[in-house]
Amino acid sequence: MLLIFTPPASALGYRVQPSSGPATGSRVNLPLPSVSSGKVAFAFVSDFESKTLEGWTDVQGPTPIVVASPSYSGEPSLRSVAKDVAQIDFADQGILGGASSVSFQAAIQVRSNSSAYIGLASSQTSFCAVVGISNGEVVAGSNLSSLSALEPVPTGTAYPSGWVSIISNVFRANGDWVMQVFVDRTDVLAGQVQVPAAKSYDGALIETKSGNAYYTDIVVSSSQLTILRPGYNNMEGYGQGSALVVQLLPAYDALTAEMTLDRWSSPQNNILSFQINAMNMTGTTNSTCHGFFQLGVDLNENGSIAPWYVPGVNCAPSYFIGRRGIASPDRTSLDLSIVFVPSSKEIVFSVVDRSTSQTFSASIPYSGGPFYGTYTQLEYQPCCSTFPIGDFTLKGAIQKMAIGLTGGQTRSLPASYMLPSSLDAPPSWDFTYYDNSTTGYTQISQY
Repeated sequence: MLLIFTPPASALGYRVQPSSGPATGSRVNLPLPSVSSGKVAFAFVSDFESKTLEGWTDVQGPTPIVVASPSYSGEPSLRSVAKDVAQIDFADQGILGGASSVSFQAAIQVRSNSSAYIGLASSQTSFCAVVGISNGEVVAGSNLSSLSALEPVPTGTAYPSGWVSIISNVFRANGDWVMQVFVDRTDVLAGQVQVPAAKSYDGALIETKSGNAYYTDIVVSSSQLTILRPGYNNMEGYGQGSALVVQLLPAYDALTAEMTLDRWSSPQNNILSFQINAMNMTGTTNSTCHGFFQLGVDLNENGSIAPWYVPGVNCAPSYFIGRRGIASPDRTSLDLSIVFVPSSKEIVFSVVDRSTSQTFSASIPYSGGPFYGTYTQLEYQPCCSTFPIGDFTLKGAIQKMAIGLTGGQTRSLPASYMLPSSLDAPPSWDFTYYDNSTTGYTQISQY
């Protein structure tokens, strides 16, 4: 699905394959929004894993239902059918108005002769920024009467067959409200359109104008979902369990977590990885490789793990013991820590493998200030894998995540801090990001 790098991308996000259609209007000098660190911060996530409508209210037409097929890498989807009238659904729970920039995304599958749309809404029936699929084209506009065709529906990408992933950034530029649209890739802009009414958004709208359509992986957030940087977006990844940072944390200088790897199987090295991230103010509020510090392990062939860290000035991993790693048994138990030491102006990365009594540690010079954000990731690299994602398996968890505040206190993360936004692992995988169902998300699909 959902949130981008060049190989070796084990520490990196997801690199999609080029879409088949040309990306019209592609430019690299457009103004880009930043993730807002102001008072308006929110994230609405709807992936229908709960088998409920998850905040969507039927406004017109037949009531949509959550279905197991077509699935999105094992995830369920929302089936919307237009019969005599268009099917319209509205959501505003947790969506706050007044943000200076808003991003939204969805994975959409349409059947022949169907038209499907999703976007920001100024009322329960009125779009103010909309994207969709109609007549074999990806379209975008301020409303359904002002749509522009951006490119043909792409095929042969890294996304599940039949699905199109559309990500949009809506923001104010030079006095005007505009929307940038990315289709199945984040290194090329599909197009930009004017959306003057977007400032009045107060919710999100789905409208199936004709035929049958399916929707999932829906996110509406004040956090920026993509940036026009070739192959990069620190908030997204196919097969990755990432999350949206929805508020700034108090300044902290230590991030710790426990990782348990009950079992895993990989037919290829350096394709599947599990990790934590600590970001300074730049890394938290902008999609950038700078100020973005990662620590994790590649889950390699023959029960091996390869620990690595990313030093915050690029997105390339530095391996403690090489890319092939070392053998580690099932039920591997790791202690992870990323610590900023102001007195010595350095960041210390540490992985302690309690199963084998080995410690891997490295330090880098650093004087960029404390951290303000964190999230966890599970990443699969379709760009470089010679095997389908279903040939990889994982059962594991990241638990007991805590931050050490600059004042000396230790604090566990609140349940509301990090919302899942990338949940597209195969149903055979089972991974957990927090300690329990109240404060976490467990990837166990019933489909």
